Amino acid sequence: MTRERKRQRQRTKFEDFLSALVRNSSSQQPLRPPLPDIVRRVLSRCRFAYLSTVDVDSRTSHLSLMRFTYLPEEEIIVMSTNIRTKKYDMLERSGGGVALLVHDFSDSDSTAVGAAPFPPTVPSGIGTEGGVSTPLPLTGEYSITLNGTCSVVRDAVLADYYRDIHLRNNPDYPQFIVGKNIAMLRVDVVTARICNIRDEVIKWNVSETGS
Repeated sequence: MTRERKRQRQRTKFEDFLSALVRNSSSQQPLRPPLPDIVRRVLSRCRFAYLSTVDVDSRTSHLSLMRFTYLPEEEIIVMSTNIRTKKYDMLERSGGGVALLVHDFSDSDSTAVGAAPFPPTVPSGIGTEGGVSTPLPLTGEYSITLNGTCSVVRDAVLADYYRDIHLRNNPDYPQFIVGKNIAMLRVDVVTARICNIRDEVIKWNVSETGS
């Protein structure tokens, strides 16, 4: 077997693995994890993530700094991108397998970069007082790598729904969210590696949580 054929076989196997994890074979509906509590907490605190996409033709990866919005009730992450970008083209051609790096560390000891004044609805008991959502401070404890599928939201009504939430969550960045050539992206998480400040790692897989 040639090296190129072996790589292609590995890519196909990985895409099949992701597809099997995020789809319920009986209903063909995405599995809802639920995500581990610490992942939900960090996603609710933060707004920035590093998105890694794969160029299947040149066998390279591409890294993008993204603003995201976590929707805890749906257990998904939404983002937006211009369709005239390398990452959009790579997502269209690669089948949507991505990695997403999120952390709650700030750039300095005193500045909490990524905290937002308008968090969306957060998980029950997380950053709430009397049922009202409150901003969550960054703690500088966790770095989390998420793997899953990233798909373009084709349904116009659903895309506008996600766009509205994403814009309210990132009101200072409409140029990256609203526009004729701006697509909405949805990430369904299937695996997570959670590393804390003590270099202790916890692994999580959606297939172990049931449908």
